Amino acid sequence: MKFYLASGFQNKELVKKLGNDLQNKLHWQLTYDWTVNDKAVTKEDLAEIAIKEYEAVMEADITIVILPGGKGCHTELGIALGNKKVVILHDPEGKLHHLSEATTFYFLPQIIHWNGIIEELPALCSSSKPYCASL
Repeated sequence: MKFYLASGFQNKELVKKLGNDLQNKLHWQLTYDWTVNDKAVTKEDLAEIAIKEYEAVMEADITIVILPGGKGCHTELGIALGNKKVVILHDPEGKLHHLSEATTFYFLPQIIHWNGIIEELPALCSSSKPYCASL
């Protein structure tokens, strides 16, 4: 299974840990590790990163969005949804319980809400029914 992790830059360490866990425990393949990047400072840097991240979302079978996210994260969410990819929303800080901090798109029926353990993910990803564990 190929996956991409979308999140805000402030969650860099959590993204690294989750990515490592998915690769080591489930043997899933990460399509792109954006955590190796520094903040982009030029238009050229932004374009290069954007291309890599876009291609990574398109290559992935699953996009996991870790809240809180930023502009780029929400763009990646949109790319994944628009291309009918499996989208998992991971909300370790409970943002979904504060509707003023959530976007309406977090509640689309095709988005899987997950806050459990890594080993649950294969079953969630293969389910035909949405699973909103955090609601």
